[in-house]
Amino acid sequence: MKSLGARLLVTLSALLVVGFGLTLTALDFSFRELAERSRREVLAANVDALIAAAEFDRVGRLAPAEQLPEPRLLTPGSGLVATIRVRRGAESWRSGSAVGLTLRVDDDVRPGEQRARRLTAPDGTRFLAYSLGVAWETGRGKSRDYVFTAAESLEPYYRQLTRFRVELLAGFVTFTAVLLAAVLLSLRHLLRPLRRIESEIAEIEAGRRERLGDGWPRELEGVAHSLNALLSVEQQRLARYRNTVGNLAHSLKTPLSVLRGALGGEGTVDRALATRQLDRMQDIVRHQLDRAAATAPSVGTGALPIAPALEELAAALGKVHAERRLKVTVEVPPELAYPLERGDLLEIAGNLADNACKWARREVRIRASAWPAPEWRRPGLVLAVGDDGPGIPPEARERVRDRGVRLDERVPGQGLGLAMVDELVAAYGGRFELATSVAGGLEATVRLPGA
Repeated sequence: MKSLGARLLVTLSALLVVGFGLTLTALDFSFRELAERSRREVLAANVDALIAAAEFDRVGRLAPAEQLPEPRLLTPGSGLVATIRVRRGAESWRSGSAVGLTLRVDDDVRPGEQRARRLTAPDGTRFLAYSLGVAWETGRGKSRDYVFTAAESLEPYYRQLTRFRVELLAGFVTFTAVLLAAVLLSLRHLLRPLRRIESEIAEIEAGRRERLGDGWPRELEGVAHSLNALLSVEQQRLARYRNTVGNLAHSLKTPLSVLRGALGGEGTVDRALATRQLDRMQDIVRHQLDRAAATAPSVGTGALPIAPALEELAAALGKVHAERRLKVTVEVPPELAYPLERGDLLEIAGNLADNACKWARREVRIRASAWPAPEWRRPGLVLAVGDDGPGIPPEARERVRDRGVRLDERVPGQGLGLAMVDELVAAYGGRFELATSVAGGLEATVRLPGA
């Protein structure tokens, strides 16, 4: 069963059947207990009235001396009968309603004992009988034990019970049908956002839209946001791959042309020129591949602890620049984490810190902190690397981002570090800023957004 609505309906129906089944059983039991108790009380009242009216007649039999208050005891076939019997002896009296009816009632009930039992007449009629034992004074200090019995037909009760069960079952079926119809209508309304998200995903697959819309219920906001984030990452990756292929083709045109000229002319081959062009081509391919492999925060990327990676980087830089005795400090909260690849973090922080170590006089500070925003569920990341070197004039800060640009040729390098950082940060949708540090040198700040 693949439909959530069908599963919910089946589950709810099963719960209703079990719940109402238990309820019907409890109500049926309560109804039968209450009805039987009330009939026993009515029969006990008839027995009490019979005892109050009983006297010995002229022939010495115990019988009611006056007309009983219950008219049904005088009407044959009324369903209510009464008898007076000598305990373990003959019948002393029976009501007029018992004419033609044979019931085997209890005749061995001790004085003061009450007994109720179900009886069945020869014609199949079911009765409830109530008997009470009485020690009756016969005179001269003697007594005789009698059993007073009143019995009532249970057939009207069973008909009433059957009608009650049918009405209860009909009410249950009606209520269940109405409830399931209401649940079905509610499901159509509640599942509408899921049908919408399915429809929009189909439109995305067909190329008619690029991302899911807005206005989702709170329970689906996270799903829609994560899907949009995943779509955005995939779209950026696809665009980056296309751009990389175009850039690679464009970048290789010139060295290929030079290499063709070096190999295709007459005379000796300029091996030095060919080697330089092959090295250049290798650098171009490596750079474009690194750029294409750059990732952005995605749904499947786990949060990377920042402090251990930066402390490892600081230790490595301290060894590389040991002869200059630079002080490389790291200021990062231990719990700080951000979803990015470890290699990308080391690429960004490594280029910035290595550049700072080349220009610093005595100290390089690496700081990282969370970057919160109200619209983000998880905060972004701020990474800052500052030094106490000469810094970069404000008018040259944009120019040093370009590949191959170096302000001082005396310092080793190719002028690629800041450009690579700029490209990698852009792939993450972040910002890369250059400013003056507190120590008077350069402070490079990277801001990666949250989600």
